[in-house]
Amino acid sequence: MSKLGKAFMSLILDKKARDALQNAAQQPKAPPPPAATPAHPPVSRPQPSVKAQLDAKLDEVQNRPERTTTPTRQQLIQDALRVRASKQDVLADLSDEQRLKLQVLAMKAMMPPKPGGQGN
Repeated sequence: MSKLGKAFMSLILDKKARDALQNAAQQPKAPPPPAATPAHPPVSRPQPSVKAQLDAKLDEVQNRPERTTTPTRQQLIQDALRVRASKQDVLADLSDEQRLKLQVLAMKAMMPPKPGGQGN
């Protein structure tokens, strides 16, 4: 211990306490008791029944049949495709300039109105 440390100890501790502290510093320290480690539960493997259930579910998902469409749904899809094809012919006759103007007009119509603005 340094001289300064001894000087402070003499101011704070009495002779009996200084001697006890000095004796404690000279004795070899015993290793601290081992810290109680939390017991981790052993990692268990899935039970065979759980594994069998998982495998069965996986097979069920992988081998399920494709969705079948009802006749009504199939008819609606056919009608929608026919309407789309007939409407597409209308746009096919437009020039590039007319098509561009139509796109700009559609974009302006779909834009949200500006706050506080009356017009475009």
